[in-house]
Amino acid sequence: MDISKWNYIMKSFQDILGYNKGTTEVLITKRFSAIGQKDINILNDRESKYLTHILRKRYKEISDDEKQRDSIERVKK
Repeated sequence: MDISKWNYIMKSFQDILGYNKGTTEVLITKRFSAIGQKDINILNDRESKYLTHILRKRYKEISDDEKQRDSIERVKK
């Protein structure tokens, strides 16, 4: 996987969750996937696409949770 793509993914998670939680979420998701402890720069194309897919799904879940939490807070006010 290209390092710039990895950095972009990390930045996206950090923007939505904050620096520490975003970094932790990406690393935990990567480690629990089939990729495991493999270095980012030695992933082949298939592994790179798989990891990107898994991280996109996780990002969407987090984003949807944040939106739902915001709408609940608005209703309470």
